[in-house]
Amino acid sequence: MKRAAIGILLCGGAVAFAAASVPAEAQEVSARDRESAGEAYDRGTAAYLSGDYSTAARWFETAHRLAPAAAALVQATRSHTRAGNPLRAATLALRLQALYPDDPAATAAAQQALSTAGDFLRVDVTCDDECTIEVDGAIMSHTSFFLDADGAHDVTAEFATGRQTLSAEGAAGETIALAFEAPEGEPVPAPVNLRTDPTPEADGGGDGIPLGVTITALVVTAGLGGVLIWSGVDTLDGVPAYEDNPTAEALADGRSREERTNWLIGSTAVAGAATLIMFIFTDFGGDDGEAATDAADGVDAEAFLDLDAEHAILGVTGHF
Repeated sequence: MKRAAIGILLCGGAVAFAAASVPAEAQEVSARDRESAGEAYDRGTAAYLSGDYSTAARWFETAHRLAPAAAALVQATRSHTRAGNPLRAATLALRLQALYPDDPAATAAAQQALSTAGDFLRVDVTCDDECTIEVDGAIMSHTSFFLDADGAHDVTAEFATGRQTLSAEGAAGETIALAFEAPEGEPVPAPVNLRTDPTPEADGGGDGIPLGVTITALVVTAGLGGVLIWSGVDTLDGVPAYEDNPTAEALADGRSREERTNWLIGSTAVAGAATLIMFIFTDFGGDDGEAATDAADGVDAEAFLDLDAEHAILGVTGHF
């Protein structure tokens, strides 16, 4: 999974990275699909941080479909929960449990999403041969899923030799099992189904710098400017003290403050120029409103500023 990370510190700090669990089948993913998955994940991250959780969920599901990894499915589940779509979140939670049973983050996300699953009907499907499952005309990517209760749903299993449809109906909190048997006969051409899980396709864009990274750089540059102002004021405050007590120690302290301020002037100028260059090469082709506004669960990015009489520490810690 392609990841982008940034960590800019004035005096210290750290950037944390987490390795994602990847199922065995992901080893067969092509390099092109991995790149597209990384782009989809970046777009999902930008949408998540801007509060557009529905869009984020679709991009994270796309990333997982292209290159399966626990991080993408975890973020898709969390995004659906935050978007107010607990039904889809609960279904993805079942996939998390099946695909990543040993991943702590996946386990935690699944448990949280399943906490409200009692409002829905669970359906477990088995087929005696390879099949594709459709529910009310939409393809399901997993054989266990949740449906709205108190209503009938058509569940269809598509085999190479034909189709079989059963009705799924039950109360909230109930679990029903549907067993399908492949019809006898010669394989028949599969019908074209235009409906799939609601996930967007990666469009090949995203060749530039992710928007979230550029916005983080803007925040850091602004923070440096704030520290520079503090340092300048602190330097000027030292002048009256030296005039009242012109000792060697006071002179050395004044020079130290002046050198710190000069260093901050240079650093802020460099950061500003770098941010301007990043802005020029930023990928603005993503969904509207892609802006980093707040730290989000599972995608952590936090700026910090620590000032006292003798030190100033500015940093960004996290991962994208």
